[in-house]
Amino acid sequence: MSGKSADKLLHVQNGVIRHLLYTKVEEKELINRYRVITKSEVKKKIQDVLMRLDKQKLVEIVNISPEITTADIETCFEDNRYSRRPNFRLFMLRPHDPQLNSSKFIASNKDEAAVQKMNVLLKQIAYPNDSISGLLAIDQTIVNPETLEIAFKYQERYNFINPESEQSDFIYELKFGFLWINLDQRFVSISIPTESLVGNISKTLESAFNCFVSPVNITKKTVDTVFSKEAMKRTTLSNPDPSSGKPNKATFADNNLGIKVSQLEGFEEYDSPSSVYQEAIDEDGDFFSTLGVNNDKGKIYLTRQLKASEMRRWGIWRIGQIMGHINSIQENGEIDEKFNTFGLEEDPDLATFATSNDEKKVILEVIKAVVTCKVKKVGSFKLLDLNTDKIVGVMKKHALTRFYPYCEKCDHFSDVVCSQCGNVDLLEISVKKGQSPRVFCSLCHNDLKQDSVRCLMDHKIRIDTWYDGVLVNPKSTLIGLVDKIINKYFPNEGFTQEEEYFYLQNNVVHYSTKMSSKVMFKVRELDQFKPVWDRTITPKRREELAEVLSLLSEKCSKHSVDACQACQHEKSIGCIMKPFVTFTNHTLHPHHGQEYGDISFTINMLGMDDAVFVGIAKSYEKKPIKPTDKKAYEMLQQFVYKCKDTTVNVLGIVVAGDLEQGFVATLQDLARRYGKKVVMWTYEELILAVDYAIRSYGLSIAEVVTELKADVVRRKQKPAS
Repeated sequence: MSGKSADKLLHVQNGVIRHLLYTKVEEKELINRYRVITKSEVKKKIQDVLMRLDKQKLVEIVNISPEITTADIETCFEDNRYSRRPNFRLFMLRPHDPQLNSSKFIASNKDEAAVQKMNVLLKQIAYPNDSISGLLAIDQTIVNPETLEIAFKYQERYNFINPESEQSDFIYELKFGFLWINLDQRFVSISIPTESLVGNISKTLESAFNCFVSPVNITKKTVDTVFSKEAMKRTTLSNPDPSSGKPNKATFADNNLGIKVSQLEGFEEYDSPSSVYQEAIDEDGDFFSTLGVNNDKGKIYLTRQLKASEMRRWGIWRIGQIMGHINSIQENGEIDEKFNTFGLEEDPDLATFATSNDEKKVILEVIKAVVTCKVKKVGSFKLLDLNTDKIVGVMKKHALTRFYPYCEKCDHFSDVVCSQCGNVDLLEISVKKGQSPRVFCSLCHNDLKQDSVRCLMDHKIRIDTWYDGVLVNPKSTLIGLVDKIINKYFPNEGFTQEEEYFYLQNNVVHYSTKMSSKVMFKVRELDQFKPVWDRTITPKRREELAEVLSLLSEKCSKHSVDACQACQHEKSIGCIMKPFVTFTNHTLHPHHGQEYGDISFTINMLGMDDAVFVGIAKSYEKKPIKPTDKKAYEMLQQFVYKCKDTTVNVLGIVVAGDLEQGFVATLQDLARRYGKKVVMWTYEELILAVDYAIRSYGLSIAEVVTELKADVVRRKQKPAS
């Protein structure tokens, strides 16, 4: 017998190895082999002696037992290698190819192909620390015509103090897990002792098999439908309203709890996040285990070890029941039910986007409202469980919050006028932790006084709280998240930024198909400018171009009507507007402080070949431009003016620098209100534009830099105009 084969038994329980010895080796032979391995006599029953023997010695006895074949060891290992307390994390499965079923999937992944696809990706995982390593798929098994099982192994490190050396030391334990993937019943089940690896495996599945894998939430309705209430032995109840004065959690246990739980008074409104049942494992109902259900994690678990054959039969049957009910909700259920079954709180895109549970809750409620509007074909939906102050506080990073109160004399919500500068477009609400909210003007940065609020008709508006009038316009990042989530989980409803939009007024979500969410466009999205952006600039040339951008100004020393007309045809780059001459129909003109557009040309957008683009140009700025900067004030003035110009279709900011996200959101909100689109030409885009112009004119960067430096000297010498 080869020791290498028997070493597999180091990964199963001692009791399993003892049972193998009892069933395969006669007692007399077993006693003799015990003596050989331990060098000691048997003074009690051999069964009692083996109970105290460690695993290594038990395996050594197996090694010298010819009655135990390699096949016996393989069978023992396969039946018992999985966790002594098997747990199953459940996921909803949707292939990107709607025609793909279990039969086609299994056929296309035969001969260990599934293992190979997963290992290509698993080998790339970067683990956050050295406690876990080496996660790999090791084999695959067709459990039934619908279900493929993929087994895993990995190492877990344990640190300890070595009693002999009194130094830090460590050992590795080899652990095993598996998953079931069933396309006909649309589920994935992952069973692995180390829970932190579940996310790695589910993401690997998505990439390896071109599918969408979403964690489920086992709702109370599903639990009540699938599990027998009479079998309930313990349950934990959770208070959804901590401010009610009642206990946050309560746990009840009783042999007849299923009958009594409905009689508990004062807990009618409580949720039940987890429960424990007595579960029959075999078909005859003679073999029982304790079954735990964790609703929020979409997890079920058993408290006793099963052989692999028993676990496959019971597990696929029970999981099929649970997922069958969840799938029926997805096909026929109400929107609330659908949301509850997805376990959206654990969605990786949402987890990356939102930093707190409050953020997740509000964002998911907004998404639910948008889906509700689409399904029920209504224009608005009230978030009854959320107050306006909660929404504003949580959404401040992801939305632009504008003050838009109700005027009783006008009998509608109304824009209000800044008492300092007369602006009506840029009155925003600012909320800081621990402070009262304030309304300020983004143009002049003065605060609005609560007793001096007037609408456009000069009616005085009574304001009890700044939260009386709130318009929450989502930033592009939040719209992008909503787009991802809806298209991922609700593909039938879908969401298209180019055709749909949503916003909140107080705690009401408004949805429209008459307004596009997409306002900001990147230069790289426009084929008209492909000759400019579809090129590679070497790092060395990029450094040289950076000096050009730092020297470019809004006007050169010669600026005048005649000089600009002449420059239109010269092979030179003397101002920030000149590069646009090389790839648009922009006509140069003198720059002056009172103008409201520095660059203008026609652009292919909005289904038009001649949409009018007007750009506001500003020279080099090292730090991102903030809303309180002088340049931001100047740009806002020009931007507001051009928003109101009906001849302009597309607005642009042309600046050799970058804009702070809050400032970009303000511009986006203004453009949307006036039905404009925005194309940003900031630092990265201008690098490309300047490089294109230099190459078009056949100039060298050194020539351009020399001339720009000379012009800086001339501007300093020239009297201010």
